[in-house]
Amino acid sequence: MSAKKEGSLTEKTGVVVFARILTTVIDLLLAVAIVRILSKTDFAIIGYLLMIHEVARNLAVMGFPESVFYYFERLGNNARRGFAFQTIAILLVTGIVAASAIIIFNFFVPALLTNWPEASVLAVQEFLPLMAIVALFEIPSWPVANILLAADRQKDAAWYEIGTSSLSFIALIIPLWLGFSLGFALWCLVGYAVLRFVCSIVWVWFVLPAGRSIGSDITLTEQAGFSIPLGLSALVGKFNKYIDKFVVSILLVDTAYAEYSVAANEVPIIKVIPFAVGSVLISRYVSLNLEAKKEELLALWYKGIEKVSLLVVPLTILVIVIANDLILLVFETEGTSYAAAVLPFQIYNLIVLIRVTHYGSILQAFGDTKGILYFSLNLLAANIILSIPFTWYFGIVGTALSTLIANIYNWYIILRRIGKHMELPVSKVLPFPFYFKVLGLSVVSGIPIWVLRFLFISPENNLAGLIFGITTFLVMFLALGTFLNIITKEDWRKFLDWISLKFLYK
Repeated sequence: MSAKKEGSLTEKTGVVVFARILTTVIDLLLAVAIVRILSKTDFAIIGYLLMIHEVARNLAVMGFPESVFYYFERLGNNARRGFAFQTIAILLVTGIVAASAIIIFNFFVPALLTNWPEASVLAVQEFLPLMAIVALFEIPSWPVANILLAADRQKDAAWYEIGTSSLSFIALIIPLWLGFSLGFALWCLVGYAVLRFVCSIVWVWFVLPAGRSIGSDITLTEQAGFSIPLGLSALVGKFNKYIDKFVVSILLVDTAYAEYSVAANEVPIIKVIPFAVGSVLISRYVSLNLEAKKEELLALWYKGIEKVSLLVVPLTILVIVIANDLILLVFETEGTSYAAAVLPFQIYNLIVLIRVTHYGSILQAFGDTKGILYFSLNLLAANIILSIPFTWYFGIVGTALSTLIANIYNWYIILRRIGKHMELPVSKVLPFPFYFKVLGLSVVSGIPIWVLRFLFISPENNLAGLIFGITTFLVMFLALGTFLNIITKEDWRKFLDWISLKFLYK
């Protein structure tokens, strides 16, 4: 790969990763603010509402936003606007279907939440129609970020994602912080969805050049044929994300659901990195595979994993080490304890240690979309089979453990599938020697810090414990990593370029 191409790839990756991390931070702040402002019962209610909304949204989009990347490269500039608005129109129709599905689902809520207090169930039923309206207006705007990226407007896409995330935060949190009711805040969220829809239409209209006609050169059948298989895989993936929470909501009480909602989160700032990097590298994987350059493909695959591992693995171990202080400091309020969420949170985040790459990107490069769907279904089945008995006998700790076991099992068979495509044994699919060096260094840095924290700092002083844990871990990991040449001078240079945000003003 030429230096020019590598630089361009690095810049695009930097923009995408920056935007995804910042929007993830906003989403995380939203979750934290909701926990701290609301009672545990109200938090369970809004958490359930947002879960249903997200499932419905992912059901509606069905891979159509991803089709933008595929077809924009095959269309001239004067045909892109028509295709973009065809995509938005399709999602307006599916948005109506999703909103209707939420309304229908509302009738089944009492039968599903049998362990919840009657007042909580009635509140969910009262507010679900508002989430249906949000879905109706939000879903058609979902492809806009991809449209901007596909049109080579990376910075516009970054600001669009940051702006919409910020607007949703303001719409929901500010009314709650000012003391307004949950119902009023959800009406403000409806206002956000309407404003997002209008602004998105205007933005796309002015960014894309006028075409020969308003229509699209790509038929609905063509677009649907490409999009729906991807959508099914993504949909199953989203069900995987929530199936354990559904199990907890059915088998356990509402307060346990609130605790598990806090615990069952892979730290989003960390997990977004491999997916953002994979979305940039996938086109290069496809190109190298088509050219039968297997050695170059493997080298790029390894390089991406090694660089992501340097961020994901130590940050994951750090989060596990500081979990007690993090959970208690962020989520605890007077009279409301989330101490029970600490252990399941630590178990759940062990999953992140295997998220050192976007495995679906390499499978797509080999045209193995059926494999992607198969592994999503396989993980869903494993989650259901394991989570029910584990939750029944061990509570939310068992739920987290069952989810970890299911993910490790699915990870192994994914590596076997990738190995067949690359003609490699499982042991060679990932750069395991480098990965275990990083993992070992992370554990060595983390264990003494965890011990020292409780020896010299009071268990109740969570802020001091958090500051101590973060600073000492990072200093130890970075110093040892540099000394052992696991972190190279080139790694330091690229990292410093990235945190200086040079890619935003080049």
